[in-house]
Amino acid sequence: MKINAIDMKIIKILEKNGRIPNNEIASMLSISPGTVRNRINKLIDNNLLKVKGLINPDEGTNNQFIYILVTLEKTHQWKSIAQKISKLPNVKSVSMITGRFALILELFIDPHLLIDFLTNVMGNVNEVSSTETLVTVMNYNKWV
Repeated sequence: MKINAIDMKIIKILEKNGRIPNNEIASMLSISPGTVRNRINKLIDNNLLKVKGLINPDEGTNNQFIYILVTLEKTHQWKSIAQKISKLPNVKSVSMITGRFALILELFIDPHLLIDFLTNVMGNVNEVSSTETLVTVMNYNKWV
């Protein structure tokens, strides 16, 4: 499925407010509520859209956003390693990147648990050669 201009307009509206009713979106775009509902469902069914609640990582929690840059022993299993790591606890996302590092992980975790994550969780991923950790101090326009 390819995202078209109407789909992108719906997505942009949902980015600002994921709880906006379909009839309001329809009114804004001059289309029917049924069309909005069908397009949203199709985007979700095709794994192109996910509507969910997000929190401000700097408010109401002791967790911090932490980025871990990862180098791998061998990159021939790059994709499968990235998928494996993405399923680890507290990992919000894993991106395959170019440059000196192969992967960047986003964690949302209590910083006191970081040592355990690096030694006991990441330490069990044999393909990882080394890591570099970046702890955020403050986030702007970041929602988790």
